[in-house]
Formats: sequence, structure tokens, C-alpha cells
Amino acid sequence: MNGLIAGLYGRGFSVYFLALANDLRLSHASTSLVFGLSALESGLQSPITGYFTDKWGPRIMMVIGAVLAGVGFLLLPLANSYAMFLLIFIGVLSLGVNAGFHNGSAAIVTRWFIRNRGTAFGVISIGIAVGGSVLTPVVAYIVINYDWRAASVASGIMILLVGVPLSALVRNSPEDLGQTPDGDGGPGSRRRRQTPSEYGVREAIRTWSYWLLAVGMTLRIAAGSGIIVHIVPLMVWKGLGEGSGGVVIASSSLAAIVTRFFMGWLGDRWSKRKLVVAAMLVGAGSLIFLLYAPGKLPLMIAFGVMLSITDGGAGLTWAMIGDYFGRSFYATLRGGINTMVSLGALAAPVAAGRAFDVTGSYFWVLVSFAVIYALAAAVFLVLRGPQRLGDGG
Repeated sequence: MNGLIAGLYGRGFSVYFLALANDLRLSHASTSLVFGLSALESGLQSPITGYFTDKWGPRIMMVIGAVLAGVGFLLLPLANSYAMFLLIFIGVLSLGVNAGFHNGSAAIVTRWFIRNRGTAFGVISIGIAVGGSVLTPVVAYIVINYDWRAASVASGIMILLVGVPLSALVRNSPEDLGQTPDGDGGPGSRRRRQTPSEYGVREAIRTWSYWLLAVGMTLRIAAGSGIIVHIVPLMVWKGLGEGSGGVVIASSSLAAIVTRFFMGWLGDRWSKRKLVVAAMLVGAGSLIFLLYAPGKLPLMIAFGVMLSITDGGAGLTWAMIGDYFGRSFYATLRGGINTMVSLGALAAPVAAGRAFDVTGSYFWVLVSFAVIYALAAAVFLVLRGPQRLGDGG
């Protein structure tokens, strides 16, 4: 499921950027707004869909989301204006993706794993990497050799034929099948790690940890979304062709198959927080490297590999919500954080597009995003376990 939505939407839609801008005669800022408004829609609906995910279970939400995403892709080619495109993209396609895929998969992992949660997040994150390395180049080929509308139709058909049946196979929790998290034995098992304290929603939002997580993740995703959305025009700015953007995404995704799993595995054995700090610093360094490296494809591929290390920290940050606050209200708490995250994901790509429209350069964009990654590292560096506001923490 993660592979499908990452390859066709999360990573895949980045290769639509220039084709979409040319077809609808849009500026870089207006094209970026499509992605930004999608992120905003995600933030507005995430607390609501998160609540229903906790109440009904991830399975039904994933089925609904897959159907909406597939239909949205099929409807998108009917758009012959910017307004119509936004209506379908945000009101149907993004709604399905954000309601069913992201919150659902994370909630499933949090319910099924405690002791091995980092590794499990690393495994499902591999799906994102595989989707970006296998499906995104296919999408790029269709966009370049045919058009974005053909790529959209193909994506919709694939999600309906594959994504909907897969989502129906999901089981909400191990308890539904008479099992326990991590496959451990009963309450007396020596292998069983003590379950972390379960926080209610009101308890969790009264801690500094929750809000520091929200700020750190907002900064991380703002920088990451800004780069991914603009990866194709970035490569063109560096003197390469449009197809090179798909190559860089594929290279980063291939490398992320290793980095995402390894960092997830390591996160179960070492500090997730310290690993995230290191990943954010690598992200800042990768953007400085991109800024000054000559526009040669091998060097751009090297940039993609560096960026994969930053991606490896993504699953760890979502796992930390469950580590700190438990399983019972994970999707609701994640949805609340995603509301803040959406503001960064909205602002960063649009600001980057506007900066390019004004200056004709991505210089200050890359410098700014490198600083944002460094700030994210600083936030995670000071982050500690839950302490209630007003309790001296």
C-alpha cells in the first residue's frame, strides 16, 4: 500500500510538475500551490479521520481511502482548468490518500508492534522506497512520452485493482486475532517488554513532548516536501533534463530501501531521537552539496543517496508518537500533529516556487531548507519523554 501511494502520488506526482505547469500555463508558485493545498487539506481532516481510525479501526478507513484515491486519479484528466484541477486533486484524490493511506498504515504498525516498532516502521517505509524506485520512473516515462493525463489514468486503474483488495486484507490489531503485539507470549513471557503508558488525547496535548514532536516534524516535512515537489525543476536548473528528476527520485528511493530498514532496526536498539538528529543534519548537508555540486547526473544521484538517509528518519519520528503516548489514541494524536505539519508542507513548496519565479534561481531555496533541517535537528536534540505542562517540565 505504501509503495503504491508513494510511487504514484507522493513521489510520482513530483514528475508531473513541469508538464502540469506547461499544460495549464501556471507559474512555479501556482503549480506548487497544488501540492501545498493538498497538505493543508490533510492537516484539516487528519484529526477527524484519525479519530475514526481509532474508533472503527484502520481497515475500513484504508478501503475508503483507496477507493477515493483511485477514482480521483481517473477524474483528474477531465480537468481543463486550474480551478477544476484543484477541486478534483484536493477534494477527491488527496482526501483519499490522506484519509486512508498515511494514517492507516502508521496506526496498524503502532497497534501490532511495541518492542519492534522501529523495525516495523522501517519495513513499511521500504514500501515507500520501492514505490519511488520502481513506479515513479514508470510514471515519469508516461508523462514525458505521452502526457500527465495518461499517467493519471494508469495510476487510478492500478490503485483500484491492487490497492483496494490489499486494504481489505488488513487486520486492525493482534488482539482481534487472539494475538499480542510483536508476536510475544502472554503476560508472563520474559520476552514481553512492558507496555508504555497509555495517554489520552487531553493528557498527551498537555505535554511538552507532544508539541516539540509536532514542531520538529513540521520542520522536517516542510524541508522535505519543498525539495521533493521541486525535484524536476531543480534538476533542470542544474542543467539536466526533466527525466533526470525521475532518476534522482529512483536513486534516492533505492538507497532508502536500505537506510529506512536499517535506521528502523537501529531505532529499536538505540535512541530514536539521536538517530533523527543525525538524519536531519545529513539532510542539511545534502542540500549544501546539491547547491555547489556541478550539474552532472552521477553527482545528483549521490545527492539522492544522501537524502535517503534523511528519509530514513521519517519512520522513526512517527514511531516516537507511539513510544511516548501508547497505542490507544495513536491515529488521533498523529492527526493533530499532522495539522501543524500541513502548514509547513503548504508553505515550503509555494515559497520555493515563488522564490524561483522572482529570482530565477533555487540558491536561496536550498540555503533556507538546509537551515530548516538544522533547526529540526536542534528541536529533536532537546526533545525528551512526556512531561505535563505545568509540572515543572
